[in-house]
Amino acid sequence: MEKIDTLVIIGNGFDIWQNIKTQFSEFEKYYNQHKYEIIEKLKIPRYTCEYNSRKYNFTDVELIFGDPFEPYSLDTDFWNTFESSLADIDSYNINLYFGKSKNDLKLMKKSMSNAGRILKEAFCRWILSLKIENLKSKFRFKKNCFFINFNYTDTLSKRFGVDEDNICYIHGQAKDKDSIVFGHSFHPEEPNKYLYQLKGRFKGLYLIENMLYACDKHVRDNITCLAMELSLSLIKPEDIKHIYVLGHSFGSVDFEYFKYLKSITSVNNELYKEEDELKKLKIPENPYLRIQYSVMKYGKDLLRNQKIPYELEMIVKNCYLKEQAKRDEFIIKEYLDGLFSVFDIDKRNKKHYQRKKTYDFNKHIKKRKKDAKWHISYFSDTDKKHIKKVMKMLKCKDYELFNSIDETIKPIIIKKEN
Repeated sequence: MEKIDTLVIIGNGFDIWQNIKTQFSEFEKYYNQHKYEIIEKLKIPRYTCEYNSRKYNFTDVELIFGDPFEPYSLDTDFWNTFESSLADIDSYNINLYFGKSKNDLKLMKKSMSNAGRILKEAFCRWILSLKIENLKSKFRFKKNCFFINFNYTDTLSKRFGVDEDNICYIHGQAKDKDSIVFGHSFHPEEPNKYLYQLKGRFKGLYLIENMLYACDKHVRDNITCLAMELSLSLIKPEDIKHIYVLGHSFGSVDFEYFKYLKSITSVNNELYKEEDELKKLKIPENPYLRIQYSVMKYGKDLLRNQKIPYELEMIVKNCYLKEQAKRDEFIIKEYLDGLFSVFDIDKRNKKHYQRKKTYDFNKHIKKRKKDAKWHISYFSDTDKKHIKKVMKMLKCKDYELFNSIDETIKPIIIKKEN
């Protein structure tokens, strides 16, 4: 077996390069064409309202993610930045629209749940509707590559003959509806439990936080899964010499993934250094300050654009780190249990490994002499400028940009023999 020394990150632009219509603008068309069919299947009622002597139909999606007082449609900006838009709900207006009585909050909770269900069903249906013609490529990727695929499609295996064992579908696959992950990455912490214990608009804020938490793709969970897959595939981060990024926009919702990959393939691995320092401070949980944070961020309209004090942010971040540690423990245990069942490892060894369920794979990476080099494709000058900005944020200096995927992949492909 050839040693893996190259990671290849596959983004949405890769499928578009293959003439597969995976743009979010295509999802917008699909949603608008099928939304009433979807809510009928889910047994969710539609809404009707009258504006300027004209009747409009809409769903809970338009109500929650648009303007609840004028929920006629979602604008193009919502669809162009679909995943990050899921975090951009108008919490102030939603709380005003539904009110603060017990029955109002019950309706609010139901509408938020319905909005999530509708979008999940529509998104999964759209992904499954994408037809990938079985057109064999004239080249194949070298065997020293491992693929981190942000797409849901099987383009790599179907058109390029990549072995499925060499692909990590970090956001799931179209053929497995339950595995599909999408969303923003701005509210990974659990909703503020102290708000739930209060009444009125405070409980409304809890429901909003709960909605944002449900729409978060939980990047750190996915990173833990990626670390497990790399480890179980016997891929050592210290062996990675090159990272190729094909058709990825480097959007803010996926920044943590790139931060992780940059850290584990660098001489100075500073992965989670800031968080380790935060843990040492042992910040106590303060119910009053947690409530203050929620009110400042999601409550009063005039305060939402104000900068939240550092102290409040650190309290919330500290709570999140504790939550994430438990989630990581669960994910690792699930992986190990699955491994034991597949290979029928005896009970004694299973107990030994379960005692190590808090094992951190990232802290056992060996020192390297040189950072991995990045090779990145870009689509436009605006795209190029944005990628340079992200690489600066990542403190990554050893990278090269190419204005097409064709140019980027030349060193990692082999032309097929006729």
